[in-house]
Amino acid sequence: MKKGFFSKNKVLGINMLYVLSVLPLIIYGFYKNGILVYQNGFMSLFLSLQYLVIPIIIIALSYVFEIYYYMGIKKEEGTSSVVNSIIPYINVLCYLVCAPNDYLWLTIPLIVILDILIKFIDKYVTINQIALFKCLLVGIMTLIGNLEYANLYEASLTTQVTEPSLLFLGNGIGAIGTTSTLCALIGYIILLFNSYYKKEIPIVAFIGYAIVSVIIYFVGGLSFNDILVNTFNSGIIFALVYVASLSTATPVVRSGRIIYSLVLGVLGAVMVNILKLNIGVYIVILVLGLLTPLFDKFKLSLGE
Repeated sequence: MKKGFFSKNKVLGINMLYVLSVLPLIIYGFYKNGILVYQNGFMSLFLSLQYLVIPIIIIALSYVFEIYYYMGIKKEEGTSSVVNSIIPYINVLCYLVCAPNDYLWLTIPLIVILDILIKFIDKYVTINQIALFKCLLVGIMTLIGNLEYANLYEASLTTQVTEPSLLFLGNGIGAIGTTSTLCALIGYIILLFNSYYKKEIPIVAFIGYAIVSVIIYFVGGLSFNDILVNTFNSGIIFALVYVASLSTATPVVRSGRIIYSLVLGVLGAVMVNILKLNIGVYIVILVLGLLTPLFDKFKLSLGE
């Protein structure tokens, strides 16, 4: 490797921070859906390793795909487009929003198909690839009657975790890497060192989410404990930190990002707390991503 490689490829360093931010999610997902399930006799040790090995393979193969696309198909000289690609980060997040028992023959091809699709249409429309993947996956799994987020051990239990503090740590039922609010917050702290990360989106969106949740509480729609359970068991923090703030599918103008975030928080609270539709957060993110050019037209007196 040439001297000064990282200094000349600053975007690569940024993307490495992105990947570093998902490590807490990968490690906890491996512990929750692999180690604990193995320890309780519902899975072999070999199979439990998939939740650690598959994300690593996805990151590696994503770079192979980018090498083939940029250097094989587009015939670019040099590797700048490859090392600066955000696709490995996006793809591993797609895996982390899968249910623990989703079929790999479905999820991996779907990730690849969307990678190819986005290459052709990203010049014409802004699409949040993670949100699109999640919505398509839930739709397909619903159609085939296999939409189940409990791992093998959780499915054997007669009661579910409803204590907000335990849900905050990640003990609730959910996708592979979305259940731990604590890990998502650790990831957010890591992302704060990333100059490309739009750090105000999770904060503003959560403020909007919290305001609507408080209104719902005071009008008597839900108890405070219900709202806490919905917040920590829906993967809302994960969605705000990692999916809603995706740099390739969010407004560039700061005032546009703030409006985008507030709308997301308000609609997200309605989806989760009133409609009981956790996938609704991803639907909102997907739709708002398509409206990114519209949000970028809102240039308020916020320093633009």
